Amino acid sequence: MIKPNPFTPKSGLEPKVFINRDKEISFFNKRISESKQGNINHYIINGIWGSGKTSLLRYFKLIAQEQKCSACYFLAGDLPENISDIEINIHIVQSILRNIPHNLSKKNSRLFKSIRSFGIQVLGSGFNISFEMDKNKIIDSQIFLIDGLLNIWKDIAEYTDLLVILIDDIQNYSKVQRLFTTLKNVLSDKTIINETKILFILSSTVEGWKPFIKMNHPIGRFFIPRMELINFDKENTIKLVNAVIKDTGVIFTADVKEKIFQYTDGHLFQIHALGRALYDNHKNGKVTDTEWEKGFEEALFYLGTSVYEGIVTGISDNEIKIINGLKLFENNKIRDINRRVNIKSINKYLRRLVDKGILKAISRGEYIIPDKLLGEYLHRK
Repeated sequence: MIKPNPFTPKSGLEPKVFINRDKEISFFNKRISESKQGNINHYIINGIWGSGKTSLLRYFKLIAQEQKCSACYFLAGDLPENISDIEINIHIVQSILRNIPHNLSKKNSRLFKSIRSFGIQVLGSGFNISFEMDKNKIIDSQIFLIDGLLNIWKDIAEYTDLLVILIDDIQNYSKVQRLFTTLKNVLSDKTIINETKILFILSSTVEGWKPFIKMNHPIGRFFIPRMELINFDKENTIKLVNAVIKDTGVIFTADVKEKIFQYTDGHLFQIHALGRALYDNHKNGKVTDTEWEKGFEEALFYLGTSVYEGIVTGISDNEIKIINGLKLFENNKIRDINRRVNIKSINKYLRRLVDKGILKAISRGEYIIPDKLLGEYLHRK
């Protein structure tokens, strides 16, 4: 009997199998062990969209909970630029409380008493907890966050060896980058270092963390190392596809798996998007070259509605003409592009396409389309 589709392209869904992240998992386990001994070093995971950052952080949470640690995962909210510093830090504490596996909103908890001492009311409990404050009252936001983390730890210390806080997609905090300075200062405070065991692990797109990658930037130096998730190679792409479809009653031929890697270059989200569409189009439990085109079209449609349409709206007609004149799986030299596409000032449009990330200049006057599925989508528009 054929089993339900096992591919999970939707962001945040738990993958059915987890492979090729041994290095990241081993490093995480090492940090857990060190942190339990009081040697705490916070770090960040970078990766392009769809590289598996969310799945990895969620997996870290499971690993931590197996090691007598409390783990808290939450997605960074999109905070407005005009939000006050105290509201930012309230957001952090609130997010921890809503996702931590402990009920800390009881009136006799240290945290509850601490928050009340700042003149802030606690409303609701659990996931519905919220804080209400007098916006005219002046509160030192950094002290509030220090007190908040300190008392969270004191309330749970007898039940756990370590609190791991996993904050996903912190590029959403781009309008309030001062948050990272406050967080660095708070985590560097002697009280937090000496009296708590709290490990922060952040995740961000590479682009979102770029402001802090500059040489000797204090934020970049604090959250180290910067672990970057890269695409799977061919061997691990095929290994992943085989593991996902194992025992489902559906098989993919070798040619189909080869094409999956050829078009996705090992990009996790794209592997799952393409795999899901192909799986849905199996014939008698088999996906061959015959089923490829129908599944491929469905995958392009899915990627178009979920990812690519936002990119297409910013592309001019001349840029589309250039893309259609490029060979998808070859290096495109400018003299060949000029021969295929008759457009004045073609260098200007090529530079724009590079700036938009649609093309990549691999050498002077030579270009490739790095995202083959995007290239195919644009070719078919």
